[in-house]
Amino acid sequence: MTEAAMAGGIPWRLENGGCAALPLPGDASIASVARAHVSSLLPALGLTVTDVDDVSLMVSELATNVLQHAIPHGGCAKAELWVYQRGDGNGHDELVVKAFDTLREWRGAPEASGRMREHGRGLEIIDILARGRWGHHPSRSRLSSPALRGKATWFALPNPRTRIARCRRHARTPVGEAQAAKVLRSLLVQRGMNRFTVRHEPGVSVLSAEDDLTVRCEGGTFRWHARTGECGELPVADITEVCEQLVRLSEAMDDVHVV
Repeated sequence: MTEAAMAGGIPWRLENGGCAALPLPGDASIASVARAHVSSLLPALGLTVTDVDDVSLMVSELATNVLQHAIPHGGCAKAELWVYQRGDGNGHDELVVKAFDTLREWRGAPEASGRMREHGRGLEIIDILARGRWGHHPSRSRLSSPALRGKATWFALPNPRTRIARCRRHARTPVGEAQAAKVLRSLLVQRGMNRFTVRHEPGVSVLSAEDDLTVRCEGGTFRWHARTGECGELPVADITEVCEQLVRLSEAMDDVHVV
């Protein structure tokens, strides 16, 4: 966590890849807790007051959605809030906020009118403010051990780069293919994905999980390919997002295998 955030006593856990994770209560205080802590965190990331207000509203709706649709009556659920930065593929940064819960399936979907069936107006607000940059996917927890299976509901917003933000971002970028692959494997192991092995060749490091997923780190870029045919690539600077994509892919393939 940044010095400013630590000075403010924000109870986030900062992962090696740069993702801040916060446990959320399983009761009616979930929205206010999420909103208060994100409001305190975001100024340290260089966002304007207007951005913070919008993000706080969206975070509140995201947390409320978890409470209404993913936490059993009476509470006692494992909910988490994640915040990190990533590139959007066009040379700009995005702020990504995700709410994790342990309800695997997604309840409700957009109707023809654009309104959300079960989720109500909360996700409509997110859809409007994020301009459609939101979604959900299977995932694993960051704060529980062992990592619990569930899903993550997310939104992303443009995050104007500042000199401080750029310095912080590049400061946490692993140096060299071997080191980047080592950090990525460590992040995957923290999420309960222990199947990956790493081998190093001149100029390239390869992570593989049997025949399911192969990841190559070469020339400052991660490239992956799954047995389903899905593939992708992201710069090493976005190692947190790379880990997210690999967890999503692995969980989705496991779901298909179970079915």
